[in-house]
Amino acid sequence: MRILIILALIFGINSCTAQSKPEKKLIGKWILIAETDSFPDDIEPLTENDSKSKSDSKSKLKLTLTFNKDKTIFINQTGDEYNSTYMLTDSILTIGNREYIIVKNEKEKLIYKVKDHLFDKQYEFKKIE
Repeated sequence: MRILIILALIFGINSCTAQSKPEKKLIGKWILIAETDSFPDDIEPLTENDSKSKSDSKSKLKLTLTFNKDKTIFINQTGDEYNSTYMLTDSILTIGNREYIIVKNEKEKLIYKVKDHLFDKQYEFKKIE
């Protein structure tokens, strides 16, 4: 009986640490390096004249996210600073009241997309600290 209890404790501890590994990869400062849209084939892309004004404004957009161990996040978007909380459940990242699906969570690369939107807008971040 003791062996069963010990084995249950060992497996329980291992399963808890396995869930926290993706969260540990998030800790640190990330900078946005790419923002992409995936439109269905039946929607035509913008013309060159329309995209110039939008691409100029996007190129000036600088976004950094700093994930902390205490489940708080510091967001700096082109000088505007915000504090919030985050939660990671499986592949769902919740920042404040918004939910994102994590596509890739590696040591130096983070890609997530907006959950439940008509188009899959993906954000790619690079770890800088």
